[in-house]
Amino acid sequence: MVRRVVNTALASRATEVIVVVGHEAELVTEALREMPVKVVVNVDYDRGMSTSLQAGLRAVTLGCQAAVFLLADQPFMRRTVVDLLIDRFVDTEAWIVRPAVGGIPTHPVLMSAQLFPEIMSESGDVGGREIGRRHAERQLLVALEDSQIAVDVDTDQDYRTALLEETGGRFVHEGPGGS
Repeated sequence: MVRRVVNTALASRATEVIVVVGHEAELVTEALREMPVKVVVNVDYDRGMSTSLQAGLRAVTLGCQAAVFLLADQPFMRRTVVDLLIDRFVDTEAWIVRPAVGGIPTHPVLMSAQLFPEIMSESGDVGGREIGRRHAERQLLVALEDSQIAVDVDTDQDYRTALLEETGGRFVHEGPGGS
């Protein structure tokens, strides 16, 4: 699943792809071995989402204007969505650009470098949603109709459901936890 999301990022207009790994870092790093990405290990991953955002930001190229934060558990994300967020960022003065499906904000989240110091000062399980609340006037939600991009795979059942959705229910794959 992580390779799928990384391929999406690589196919987008993003200028560099940084993958932050934590839990099962060795397995994920091995899965990405042949891919042209920078892998960063977050040894503090168990202290919350903020530590992963910070680990990724510490690895960005100097002069980076914004970062798009994608989640590895959203396998149906599309390159076109990432590119759309980048386009809207370039065309507006928004500090935060994110898709909204059915009026509900979802990932990925693009954040301007203006917010990097704030992200670096966060602690715990704070991610884009909380920062977006604090800067609602600087946030741009991009309405999308494709609810599949928001599919979030957190459990074995989610994984099986995503496989069925992807294949139109033609087969059941033996994934994590069996079928």
